[in-house]
Amino acid sequence: MKLLKKIKHVYLLLILAIFITACNELDAIPPEKSNYIGTWQGEYMVISIAKDARVNYNYKKDGVTTTIKGPIQEFMGDDFKVGVLGLNSLFKVSTPPYFEDGQWKMVIDDQLVIKTSDLKSL
Repeated sequence: MKLLKKIKHVYLLLILAIFITACNELDAIPPEKSNYIGTWQGEYMVISIAKDARVNYNYKKDGVTTTIKGPIQEFMGDDFKVGVLGLNSLFKVSTPPYFEDGQWKMVIDDQLVIKTSDLKSL
């Protein structure tokens, strides 16, 4: 019976941790990261980053498709983490947004992406 009680406590703590993680998201893109806002397109990906920190990501290569939709949880340097309910994806930004040859560019997950439009929200 004591073992059952301990298991219940572990499950309650796990549920609480998931709930706290799910609530830990940005309400808006920080001003210093405002250049990230927009729709970016690369050879295999399209990623839209809205002012309200919502992300819509689509990746297609060799018949494999990956779609991620959710809020940005946090920025870690130039990188950012997107997810809900503890299921997160880290986007590695090796080159943050920069303006070159009349276009905004950025390198995410080793892929050059070019801004195709600005966004207010998704």
